[in-house]
Amino acid sequence: MNLTSEQKDIVKAVKKYKNIKINAFAGTGKTTTLKLIANEYKEKKILYLAFNSAIKNEANSLFPNNTNVKTTHGLAYSAVKKYTQVDLNSLVNYRAIDISKEFEIPYTQAIGALKIFENFCNNTQDEITKDDLEHKTAKKMFDYMLIGMLKPSHSFYLKYYYLLLSKEQIPQFEYDIVMLDEAQDTNEVTLGIFEALNSKVKVYVGDKHQQIYSFRGSKNALEKISCDKELYLSTSFRFNETIANYANILLENFKNEKVKIKAVEKEKELNTNGYVSRTNAQLISVISKRIEHRKPFVTVRNPEEIFSLSIEVFYLLNNEREQIRKNIFLKDFKDEDELSSYAKEVDDFELKTALKVVREYKEKIFEFKEVAIKFYKAWQNRALNNFDKRVNEILFLTTAHTAKGLEWDSVVIADDFPNFADLIFDLGYDSLKQFQSELLKISNQELIDEFNLFYVALTRAKEVLVKDSENFHYLMSSKIDKLINRKIAEDKESFEKDEDKVNLSKMQYDELQLLKEKKNLEQGKAKKSGLKWSLEEKIKLKSLYKKDTTILLIASKLERTPSAILGELLKSEIINKQEQIFLGNLIKDRKKASKSSLS
Repeated sequence: MNLTSEQKDIVKAVKKYKNIKINAFAGTGKTTTLKLIANEYKEKKILYLAFNSAIKNEANSLFPNNTNVKTTHGLAYSAVKKYTQVDLNSLVNYRAIDISKEFEIPYTQAIGALKIFENFCNNTQDEITKDDLEHKTAKKMFDYMLIGMLKPSHSFYLKYYYLLLSKEQIPQFEYDIVMLDEAQDTNEVTLGIFEALNSKVKVYVGDKHQQIYSFRGSKNALEKISCDKELYLSTSFRFNETIANYANILLENFKNEKVKIKAVEKEKELNTNGYVSRTNAQLISVISKRIEHRKPFVTVRNPEEIFSLSIEVFYLLNNEREQIRKNIFLKDFKDEDELSSYAKEVDDFELKTALKVVREYKEKIFEFKEVAIKFYKAWQNRALNNFDKRVNEILFLTTAHTAKGLEWDSVVIADDFPNFADLIFDLGYDSLKQFQSELLKISNQELIDEFNLFYVALTRAKEVLVKDSENFHYLMSSKIDKLINRKIAEDKESFEKDEDKVNLSKMQYDELQLLKEKKNLEQGKAKKSGLKWSLEEKIKLKSLYKKDTTILLIASKLERTPSAILGELLKSEIINKQEQIFLGNLIKDRKKASKSSLS
């Protein structure tokens, strides 16, 4: 294969430097480059630390025999199981309700204790020192897991391995080269483990713009580590120049990136189709539509995982508590209101979206799950049933979090991603320029992750992007700052009208919209009558009008009145006032003629 100059520089750097940092943009051959290192230095003993099991399993078949492929959790699990007395045969992921019951404390304080425990397990501190109830409970959790009074969690054994490793209380193998993949999503304890490993050369590789796990305590190691040499992989072999351009606009404007992604043009071939959403709830909505239209689909994750929480929320809401087996914590809520309050209080996004799905589809979710499982299994057995021959018909469904490392020829970006301007407003900035100037100082990484998630989503496409998300209105504009600032001003004005107003979440806003739409239909009005125009609707309006679609047909498609269509066309400067009057009169004349023919 023909190597790029960047790849050649990286392979050579391993001979010269002890700590090497590689900034690898999406689709730039990161794994291929690490494989090149392993093949170039076959006499060396190499450890490759993969981010998750899926990446590890794939890497096992790619790397030569001199490379030991592990996840950090796998490395920790094996060592703790082999060299300590801790029983790792039964692992638990605890929720606040579990901690509340175990230690007999109010669940509001259990929330704090659980957060303190997880934070302690994700950082490199030696102990929990504060003496209030939450910190005491968190310390008990760790100590009880250590002595077998409480079943251990995944985060516990990872932290315990770090403590043993950093204090040289556990044996370890010495490597010539250790490579850390997906370093942008590495938390402090994982980075601490990596730095404590015995190795002559350490290679950190990742894409700082693909950091999407801050909610799990991950820290961008690429920003933190000190290195002898920093290098880039900026030539993407995955996508074309058009998609690279969207990625560059996003990164330049919302991440202050100076290096541009370059694309290698290939022959255009459209065989595979992906759908990337922000939430599982959106995937379930798409599943319902695919079933309705009798079109095949395959979920990237096991449907059992996608539907699990929603189905058990359904059981709770329908008083079938005996059916709740996996999400046991749900049994502790007496009704829907209590569960909804809990979800909002602890900001459990998945629980909120599960509630939304159950309210909308009710018992139909069982049918959706059954069909999803059939397609999922059919794809797993495609070599036997020839399902792979229908690949061009199949829509592969995934959330952005699950989509990392995957790619399709054509990709739909769903409309459930947060609006870029709303994110900037939520961060407390009045303009795009102000946000850009303060970006390095922003502490709320979880909101910054939303920009990264969108970058991950759009860089899954190789040839075609179907731009359902309203954020493409910004990325397609030559006046991006003007559009962002206008939307921020609208948000600010809306917020200031009522000082007691709480900024609505995407889900709450959707529910409010549905109520308004229902009221409109009951009153015989157009479904969207009087509702605020989204950027997505504005894009569709402009597209339909440019295709010479009639105003009446546009009104029907967008579920608005013809006068609202004409008003928005005028406001968007697509037509002038004279054209608006002319088209309005034309519509009136047609309606009169239609009535006359009926009479």
